[in-house]
Amino acid sequence: MVIDSVLERLSAMCGVSQEDDGFRVTTQLLYPSNGLVRVYIRGGSQKAIISDDGEALGEASAAGIYLRNPDRMLKQFVGDRGLIIKDGVLFSPKVNLDTAHVSVIHVANVARDIAHWAYEHGGVKRSVDFKALLARYLETSFREQVSADRIHGESTKLHKFANVVSFANGRKLIVDPVTNDPGSINARVLANLDVKKTGNPNIVQRIIYDDSEKWSPADLTLLTIGATPVPFSQAKIVVPRIALELGMAA
Repeated sequence: MVIDSVLERLSAMCGVSQEDDGFRVTTQLLYPSNGLVRVYIRGGSQKAIISDDGEALGEASAAGIYLRNPDRMLKQFVGDRGLIIKDGVLFSPKVNLDTAHVSVIHVANVARDIAHWAYEHGGVKRSVDFKALLARYLETSFREQVSADRIHGESTKLHKFANVVSFANGRKLIVDPVTNDPGSINARVLANLDVKKTGNPNIVQRIIYDDSEKWSPADLTLLTIGATPVPFSQAKIVVPRIALELGMAA
């Protein structure tokens, strides 16, 4: 089949996985957050459409970047490259399957360029609720791998965590946001400490704090009792690195 030939060509340089309505291709290109650029192939037996599923602008949104009417702002930028943008989703016209591998790389490159353009021109406007920004970033980066979860502590109490990234090998990464107030700090430290005391080697924990606010040295030190604290501005570097290590572990 033609699609088999396309996937074989792509698999030599990208990660390819089947989805319900097509194929996901994970390239080696990087977004500004260091996340890998992914595109999607959907179509029939002869033609296909290649799309970023909105991930380029989702990448910007996860970083708190606001673009007013991105379709209009990016229409010429995208159109000059032979592509289309609608409702924030970048996609190609219908292409012949036998040349789809070329279109995949082209769409991925343009998606990466859109994200970089947004970072340069959109301006970072961090929301007061940085938890929502963190959640959007994780959903964009890990999709079905991330969800809320309840995890047992040493006390046998079940603790709820908003963002837990799960891996096929059974390992989990807790990405736990904390706000700069005594109630949140105490709650997150206690929950993480109880889980940490189980000594479960398959669970890695990080507490994410909003470093756009001023934190006292004492409060930052208190966070370390529960788990390693990570400033939000560094989360997009630290989290993918840990996830890569956990996902590759036997």
